Amino acid sequence: MNKIIPDLNPKNLFKAIFTLYMLVGMHFNMEHVGGYGLYLPFNIIGWMFVSLLIGLGFWQIGKSGKISFSQFHCLCWIGFGLMCLPLLYPNNEYADFAVMRLLGLSGGLLLYLSFQQYQFTRKECYWFLYVILGSVLIQIFLSVSGPLLSTVNFLGITLDPPFGALAQKNIIATFFATGAVISLFLLLNDKSSICSNFKLGIIFSVPLLACTQFYSLQSRTGVLALSFGIGFMLVFGFQKNKKVFLWIGSVLIGLLIGFKTPYESRPAKALDYSENTRMLTYQLTSELIKNNPLFGVGYGNFLSAFRLHYAQRKQEEPSLKTIGNSNMDHPHNETMFWMVEGGIIPLTGLLIIAGGFLIMLWKVKKKEAWAMAGLITPILIHTQLELPFYLSLVHWFIFIFLLYCMDEEYGIWHEAKIRLTVFIHIIAILLPIIIISYMATTLQTARAITRFERTGFSKPSLLVSVKYPRAWQKKYETLVMKLDLGIAKQAKDYKKLKDYIDWAEGYVKHSPYLFIYYDLATAYQAMGDKEKAWEIYRYAQYLYPGAKWHDELNSKGN
Repeated sequence: MNKIIPDLNPKNLFKAIFTLYMLVGMHFNMEHVGGYGLYLPFNIIGWMFVSLLIGLGFWQIGKSGKISFSQFHCLCWIGFGLMCLPLLYPNNEYADFAVMRLLGLSGGLLLYLSFQQYQFTRKECYWFLYVILGSVLIQIFLSVSGPLLSTVNFLGITLDPPFGALAQKNIIATFFATGAVISLFLLLNDKSSICSNFKLGIIFSVPLLACTQFYSLQSRTGVLALSFGIGFMLVFGFQKNKKVFLWIGSVLIGLLIGFKTPYESRPAKALDYSENTRMLTYQLTSELIKNNPLFGVGYGNFLSAFRLHYAQRKQEEPSLKTIGNSNMDHPHNETMFWMVEGGIIPLTGLLIIAGGFLIMLWKVKKKEAWAMAGLITPILIHTQLELPFYLSLVHWFIFIFLLYCMDEEYGIWHEAKIRLTVFIHIIAILLPIIIISYMATTLQTARAITRFERTGFSKPSLLVSVKYPRAWQKKYETLVMKLDLGIAKQAKDYKKLKDYIDWAEGYVKHSPYLFIYYDLATAYQAMGDKEKAWEIYRYAQYLYPGAKWHDELNSKGN
């Protein structure tokens, strides 16, 4: 009987949940309205798994009566503390919008702490890496099988090709690139793979199959991440080995197959627009940082500050490239994001974390340590070109685990005794319960609001069914207020119109969305104040050069 039933000790349970998340949970998807963070259902599901792993970490602390931690991890907490300081700044009026970001960061550090409590051996870390490669193969299958799987819809759960649960092309491209670099690392370091055809099969199939996808994805970020990741690994960890040359050959064959495979190319105009927009975004963000070096523009205020700054610069310099009407709430560079909103202190926190990592590798004085750093290169590069940690929890999860692997191998470790073990066990139980309950209500909110939009906003009862919209507050709030505005205009209810106007004028201060300005202008029209309506229109046109709703507003005004 003992041979049939596995030993469900915390460590084995931790491994099982890790495996279940990577091979099943991360691939879950359902219809959604887009966005990032908890607006994406696969991230909601992911936090449920992460909460269980964090709970198991605390359980192990309580069980052993001690807490294990590394010097680098302590520096991470110091850096995180500095990144929280802007919450106390005088310009923190909209800091509430940054709270979820900080909670996600702290959740990652708690996950890191949980990994540390089990002190996985090198062999166990390699096993986890093979599990990650398994998840890469699953995503490759889902990408290739997209047209067939697009017809599958069971209870609203879909396999949404071509990117499924990885949101967009750059996200899946760096996921594949990370998988390829991990496979090369295992080939160079896992001696047991030589005696296992199964392991070798995984190691060689991942780069071959993943690289067939890069041309169809047309992700410059992915190609850059793959190139730097492989280059970093080969420069510091190259071994004159026939299998290494075979691995490089599999990459080249994969790229060649992908190049010869028909795919729908992106128009050159779209590529130019993407590049121009990104460079202009960096330029304008740099100007904002220069104008607000100490305190930044305030946590949660980038969207408003950036849009206003762009409008001012566009007016001063009409030849400035057009950014379009998209809502730019992240500068597509994680370092700049913390700097522009929080100023010099969050940057100091990031530098402490980065410095601690580099010092850890420098002290070892081994080329193998720097080669291992190549594991995080694809995702790290992606963070400086986009916002992967907001679009894909699994990128954050894998990044944390890879950092832990390096810390486990080369870091300086400490232990401290813990006396209040009962209290720690209570946390271990309550924390996952609270987080899973919150995520379950968020998933219900996501499903209800998505159905409401998919049915053409015709079933307000779906909004009424939302139990706890906290994570979706902005989306939920705008939908409810838009419904109220429609009713108020139809019934000529001036009180409700005034309520909408008061709400919208406060809302656009932190989230100056174009559609809110449009509805605000029509609300003033319905009140009979056409002059104010046109004032709103002209200001919206100033913020969004080229916005095309003049004719519609004019026709409604007459």
